[in-house]
Formats: sequence, structure tokens, C-alpha cells
Amino acid sequence: MYRIILIFIVFVPAYDANLCGCKSMRKCYVDMLNILKDKDEEACVENVATGAGTVMIFLKALKQYCPEVVKVEEKYVTYEGRHLYEVIVTNNTAKHVDDDTKPVILIEAGQLAGSESTNLVLVLIQQLAACIEYEDMIEKVKWVILPCTNPDGLEYTRYNRVQWKKNLKPSDDQMNHGVDLSRNFDHQWSACKKRGNSFSPQYPGLSPFSENETRFVRDVMNRYKNQARAYISVRKNGHSLLFPYAYTKVKVDDEAQYKKVAEKIVEKINQRAGIIQLFSSESIFSMNGKAHCGHSVDYAFDLGIPNSFEMRVFLGSETEVVTKFQSLPRGYHNSLLLGYLSGFKKLYEIITTDKSKNAHF
Repeated sequence: MYRIILIFIVFVPAYDANLCGCKSMRKCYVDMLNILKDKDEEACVENVATGAGTVMIFLKALKQYCPEVVKVEEKYVTYEGRHLYEVIVTNNTAKHVDDDTKPVILIEAGQLAGSESTNLVLVLIQQLAACIEYEDMIEKVKWVILPCTNPDGLEYTRYNRVQWKKNLKPSDDQMNHGVDLSRNFDHQWSACKKRGNSFSPQYPGLSPFSENETRFVRDVMNRYKNQARAYISVRKNGHSLLFPYAYTKVKVDDEAQYKKVAEKIVEKINQRAGIIQLFSSESIFSMNGKAHCGHSVDYAFDLGIPNSFEMRVFLGSETEVVTKFQSLPRGYHNSLLLGYLSGFKKLYEIITTDKSKNAHF
């Protein structure tokens, strides 16, 4: 049933194929494409409709063909039985496999359903795993990527064509479905006025970490908190890099450092993608204009993970406003995609040039 979304290519005769943004392609990835791809299927993940099946097939293929650079864990499942994947991209050869001293960049996507953020991090995984020119990025850093933390919500939005951001676990009274996962983390969870009605799109659940999906993210964060040098929560509908806090307008103690890191990343993204609207940076509270309690970025910050940000990607409804005044240039989506990827690269540069454990720059 998933054949139509396979993402591989016909025979690629050499490792240095200029494909999927790679200047030179890793042999294991070329072998994967040569063996698995039918002639009418797409080669590159950015060209494929993103669904839970896409995630599953792509990651299982990587796990099988490129184990020296990719590990995939799937110990957690959603209410509807879909796997929640933890992808580790790093050099897994014998001399590196037990190296727990590498800094970790933790990236999570898809809390608010929709395909945009998940597609972006799948492309990031593709670049890290496939492109030889990114060898240093997986040699010096362990990338821990959770590409789809709300697959039930993703599938619901795909097939029902509705604006939906919650998961799909039935409420206790069986009258409605879903919890807003972005409000289900145990940081100032009770500081906001509770929306006790499960019909609300902002329903935070009965308690913090009441959902399999948020417990999954929590457990990964806690496992890597001593190595983690960054946590990025990638979310749909926006064009900004946002720092703590989400629940209050009170400034974080090291806001100046956060702003300095954000400015470097924002500058890099705007160099590549600032065509229509400039990528911006401010606190999560300032962007929302109101408190957002139970936020994963605040939770990560409280754990002591430096460089914890919410990254809003692809303009969403804002694009509709822009198009009323001017048409978007050809390739606009790809320009944004490349811009966001350059932001991840800049984050890597910042982290690997800083020798201290907790510093931001």
C-alpha cells in the first residue's frame, strides 16, 4: 500500500551523483536507491507527499542500508499504534560507536500535526546520511532527530483536510479526541487557565505528560540532557526562531546569549531564504502575545539544555496573505527549505566552535 510513496531512484552509476542536494553521495545511500527504487518513484524525500508511511519506509530503508551512519529506535507507539521514531545520525564505525563525549543536537518535529515540519527534518536526515560533504557534521556531533512526534495528527490532517493540531486519543467521556501536545509538558503546566473542555483545540490534557507522544519526547530529552547542546522544536506555520519563555514575558537569565545565537542563525537563513519575508527571532511569549504553558522548549530549558528554541517553518496562512499582494516566485518553497537547512548547519558551526559544555556561543 505504500509503493506510491517510496522515495528512491533508478540506477545511479557512481557515488558522486549530484542528487538530492548532495555534491557527492555516500555509497550505502546509492546502493539503497539502486536496489529499492522503481522507475516511476521519486528519489528525494522533499519531492514526496509526507505521511506516516513515508516516514516509516524511509527510516527502515536507512536503517537497513546505512547502519554505519544511521540508527533508528522505535520503542514508543501512539494511541492508534503508529511508531514514534528516534533517529540517531552520527559516525557509527567501530572506533566511534561507544563515544559518549560527542555533543548532541536534538531536533524534534511534528507536535502540531501537519506535514511541513516533518518533511523538513526528513530532508535534514537525508542530507546528513547521504551527502559525503557533511561528513564532519556527523563525525563531530550526534544528531538525535524525532521526525514525527504526532503521526496520528499528521494522518488525520492529510485525509480529512481539516485544521487539526492535537493527537487522536479519545477523551475520557468518549465525546471528543485529542490533546494539544505542545501544552502537555511539565513546565508551568498549571500556570495558564485550563481549558477543561476536550473540544478545545488547545486542550492540554488531564495532567502533564498524559500522552504517549510527550512522554516519548521527555524520555529522549532526559536521556541526552548531559550531552545535549541544543534542542530545536520544529513547528508549522511561521517563519521565525523563538527562544524561552513561552509561559511568561519575564526574560530568561541568559537572554543576551540566546539572542546572539539566534541572530547568527537568522542571518544565515535570511541569506538563503529572505525572498518575501525575513526570518525573525524573539521570545515565544512575544510571538504568541500570550502565555503558552506546558511548552517543550521551556521544559528543555529547565532541564539545562542550552540553545533551546522553537523553530517555525513555512509561512502557512501568512502565505495566503502575501499572495493577495504579489505572487510567490518560482521555487519559493525550495528556497525556504534550503534556508532552514543552512540554519541547522549554522547551529552546528556554533556548537562545534564552542569548547565549553554549557555556553551558547
